[in-house]
Amino acid sequence: MPDFLGGSVIMRACSRLGKRIGKTAQVSLLFGRRKKRDYGSHSKLVAAMNRVHPAEAVVTAMGQSGLFGWLYRYWGRLASSSVSALLWLLTPFLGLLTASMAVAGRWMAAGALLLALGAAFLIFFGGGSLADWLGSSLAGRWIGKYCRFPAAEQSRSLRWYLGVCGLIGGGIGWVLGVKLAVVAAVGLAGFPILFAIPTHWMVCLLCLTLPLTGTSICWALSFVIVVLYFFGRAFRGERGKKVDTVDLLLLIFPLLCVVSTVFSFAVVDSAKVSAMWLGLFACVFFIRRAVNTKRRLMAVLGALTVGAVLSGVVGLYQYLSGAVDTTWTDTSMFEELELRVYSTFANPNVYGEFLLLMIPLTAALAMYANGKKRWLLVGVNALLLVNLVLTYSRGCYVGILITALIYLWNFSKKWLSALLVLGVPLALLLMPASVVERIMSIGNMADRSTSYRMMIYIGTLLMLAHHWLGGVGIGELAYNAIYPYYALTGIIAPHSHSLFFQSVVSFGIVGLIWLLLMWWVYQRRTKRTQLRMERRDRLLMIGFNAVFWGMMLQSAFDYTWYNYRVFQLFWIVFVLGIAAAEVLTPKKEEKR
Repeated sequence: MPDFLGGSVIMRACSRLGKRIGKTAQVSLLFGRRKKRDYGSHSKLVAAMNRVHPAEAVVTAMGQSGLFGWLYRYWGRLASSSVSALLWLLTPFLGLLTASMAVAGRWMAAGALLLALGAAFLIFFGGGSLADWLGSSLAGRWIGKYCRFPAAEQSRSLRWYLGVCGLIGGGIGWVLGVKLAVVAAVGLAGFPILFAIPTHWMVCLLCLTLPLTGTSICWALSFVIVVLYFFGRAFRGERGKKVDTVDLLLLIFPLLCVVSTVFSFAVVDSAKVSAMWLGLFACVFFIRRAVNTKRRLMAVLGALTVGAVLSGVVGLYQYLSGAVDTTWTDTSMFEELELRVYSTFANPNVYGEFLLLMIPLTAALAMYANGKKRWLLVGVNALLLVNLVLTYSRGCYVGILITALIYLWNFSKKWLSALLVLGVPLALLLMPASVVERIMSIGNMADRSTSYRMMIYIGTLLMLAHHWLGGVGIGELAYNAIYPYYALTGIIAPHSHSLFFQSVVSFGIVGLIWLLLMWWVYQRRTKRTQLRMERRDRLLMIGFNAVFWGMMLQSAFDYTWYNYRVFQLFWIVFVLGIAAAEVLTPKKEEKR
């Protein structure tokens, strides 16, 4: 029976728990002093569980799986097989599309598809393979540096798989149209190739597209990162990383989401928000493991910078063209305020929060770089700072100032003194009147935005006086199920306009304690390793250490997790800071 149990994946996953139980029993008053024997580690059950590490068990099981193994080998077979194997994809695909066009009476389209099918037979009816064609191309030579093209291999299963892809694509085209048919056929045929892509490449793609695309695409890319990590462990021999304190603290968040959803006042809506949060949050565990070298860290930061630049160009275009929604502009109190830039985030405050995370990192990269790269990054920072000014987000103004003060405090007290004595007064003199007026209005209760938020804060505090222990649940519906009973003057809001208040609203007091604990752990990890780094690496690490000070200040007056993409960027920057502290710290062997 122990051998049978030890062979299961579930029992193997308990190996670490068994070791801890054994150590505890060895030193306990009940077992340790009376019994010299280690009751945990000497038991047959624990011995069976200790045979294989749980991660190794998962990798082994995936490697022995016929389905996963076949899918991974598929990309090699596709590249090594004869080009004529694509006829198995094109024949049913074009044939079904031709038939659907003929049934619909579109004879011109049907004839064109039939000609395409005939041309496919003429082109692909011959020898050679895709690997030969790729190897002779410019792109193929570059790819060949990182992966080896497989030798020729004929596979009947490959041809059958391509045929199924053609049938599915043609069927989708019959019902939903040609465009979706092409996407489905090509997507299904190329899907197994994803398993050969390194995980950090997909992380770079996520960071590049995060400010430019919708939440659904970010959610999908997050899922792909998780899949690629496990396939990298299973088939590319990539090494894993032991679970440490940061991982355990991160795992508390899914637990909080599940418990808060179960006891929510609006379970269905809370479940939807939790599903989106957990999908975006899942990749952070594997981003930390994928970014395990300095080169990969620089690649991910470069992708983040390029995405921020593209969003900055969009924001600058909005300002110059004036083609923006002026809903967020309060012209009654600020007469000179014509518009507020929001780029690709649909809200100027949300865009300001995105910039509040990106500007410290790009500034640290500028300090880290040398030569022309430094001047290029200085220009990037200028572009992003102009966009931040054009958002007219007062909380982000104060947040970026606090971040700059923290950075200069850690970098040089002389530069900090120069900023306070010369930089701040000079900046106030050179700023446009609309910006100065916006800054001076902080705390002015005549401003509708300020008075509106103060009323919401008071109503939320009255609500939390009765629901502080467990909260009311995640999402707008759960908040508005209880908040209207405590609202002042009938003010209704989708959230409490504060990340700290909303943490208590969603998860109870435990959520706020967990958030502050994560911030403390991050500051400690990014601070204590700086003294052991080289000067250039230390300049970059100071940026990681300072980035969340301004964000947390903004979070005190706005619910910065309300936008899903900012929520995901928040945690991506968090794990990148932890990973940077690990890869930039010189090891003992390197010092020797």
